[in-house]
Amino acid sequence: MLIKADRQDHILTLTLNDPARRNAMGNAMREELVAAMTDAAQDPQVRVVLLRGAQGSFCAGGDLTAMPPEDPATAARRLRDVGDMIRLLAGFPVPTIAVVEGAAAGMGAGLALACDYVLMAADARLLFPFTRLGLIPDGGLLATLAQRAGTSRARRILLEADVLDADACLAAGLADAVHPAADLPAAALAQAEILAGQAPLAVAALKAVLASGTPTLEAALEAEAEHQPKLFFTADFAEGKAAFRERRSPGFTGH
Repeated sequence: MLIKADRQDHILTLTLNDPARRNAMGNAMREELVAAMTDAAQDPQVRVVLLRGAQGSFCAGGDLTAMPPEDPATAARRLRDVGDMIRLLAGFPVPTIAVVEGAAAGMGAGLALACDYVLMAADARLLFPFTRLGLIPDGGLLATLAQRAGTSRARRILLEADVLDADACLAAGLADAVHPAADLPAAALAQAEILAGQAPLAVAALKAVLASGTPTLEAALEAEAEHQPKLFFTADFAEGKAAFRERRSPGFTGH
């Protein structure tokens, strides 16, 4: 089993589980991850997904032992499959949190930056080795890195094949928080519990709008006009309004 799934209440943890290879992303692991995410997207009990790697390493990137593929056509199919995985993660209907320990290299960095939140251990790092290998960045990094760090900084990071420690990632906007390694699991769970308490339908709508990046003003206004009239008439809005008036925490049901 290359992906371990563990759900506690509304929080699902998906663990990349090939520690002997530092959780490198091969075809089999990718297929298992896509299957697990597809199941989770259809499970109304799941409100947050934590993505992490087994035994203190997030993901060593793509499986170099399987590169190059047999021929260009096979390579093209593989990249389309990778693209589908990143689209699924970036457009996921509930919040996703990358819990980065050790190294997130290449494709591993792509997985992390496709998540909504990136929490890093103080000794963790992101690696972008593509130009040193003679490859273009993949895993959506040409978009997600620029969205987080800005185009000029992303260009420099990718051209220079940078290795960024946790503090540098935090300064560049690639990490949302950095914690001592021993404290990271508890910090990730605490963040997940906060997100799990938000209104599921509103979260899903918000994520759908932002899945392709920052919308234009016109696109944002159109999205508001599409989603907000429906949300006004949900049980969750009634509950949120009542909780606000009664000065208590809401209990959302996703209806």
